[in-house]
Amino acid sequence: MKRKPEANKLCLSCRRPCKQAAAVVISSCPRYYPGPKIKRENWKQLEFDLISSL
Repeated sequence: MKRKPEANKLCLSCRRPCKQAAAVVISSCPRYYPGPKIKRENWKQLEFDLISSL
């Protein structure tokens, strides 16, 4: 079974399959295609007053 070499940090966020090895130094890539920006929301846990309702 073949293991994939570790990808370069710039290539990790790219959607293209042409990932470069981690040993390669890349400052920019003309084929860089970032993934879609996903809006994330942090949900807060609601606090219920369980002790007073007993």
